[in-house]
Amino acid sequence: MLQTLKAETRPHHERAERVVRLMSPDLTLSGYRRHLEALYGLHAPLEAALAERLEGFASELRLAERWKLPWLAEDLRALGHDEASLARLPQLADPPSLPGGPEALGALYVLEGSTLGGQLILRHLTRHFEGVSVGRFVYFRAYGEAVGPMWKAFGEALLRLCPDPALAPRVVRGAQDTFDAFEAWLREVHVDVPSHL
Repeated sequence: MLQTLKAETRPHHERAERVVRLMSPDLTLSGYRRHLEALYGLHAPLEAALAERLEGFASELRLAERWKLPWLAEDLRALGHDEASLARLPQLADPPSLPGGPEALGALYVLEGSTLGGQLILRHLTRHFEGVSVGRFVYFRAYGEAVGPMWKAFGEALLRLCPDPALAPRVVRGAQDTFDAFEAWLREVHVDVPSHL
C-alpha cells in the first residue's frame, strides 16, 4: 500500500513541494511566519475532518500523538501570536471531501509523510536562523528521534485498516486530493510562491 501511495501520488507530491519555499537561502523571518500561518490554516480544518472520519480508529492510529496543530500553535506563539490572533488566521475553506475512512487515511498519509521531509527542513532552518529568536521549530522537529518509528507504526496501521487491495484507489485519492489542497492553499495565500511554477 505504501509503495502504491508513493508512486500514485508522486506528481501531486512534487507539485506541492514546489510551493514550499522554506529551503530558500533568502527566506526571511516574515516569510517563515507566513508559511507557518498557512500551514496552521490548512491543518485546522483538515485535522478536524480527520478526527471525525477516523474516530473509531483513533487508538490504533495514535491520533492524539499525531496532530500537528498544537506544534504549529507553539511555533507561532514563539513568533508573537496569541490565542486570539491564531483564531483569526485564515483557514482552508474547502478541505478535501474525504467521504470515508480510506480517503481519510490517504490524507493522514500526507500529514505523516511531512514529518519525514520536515527533518531536512529543520536542519536548514536551524542553520538559517542561527542566533535569531524564532522558537524551537516544534512542527518540523515533529516526533524527534521517534520520527522513523512513528512512520513505521502508521504504515503498519494503514495495512491493518485497509487490507483489501480494492480499497487502495480510495486511499490514493484521499492522498492526491490532500496534496492538491496543500498546493492550492499555499498559492491562494501567496506564501512567496514564484508565479512561473
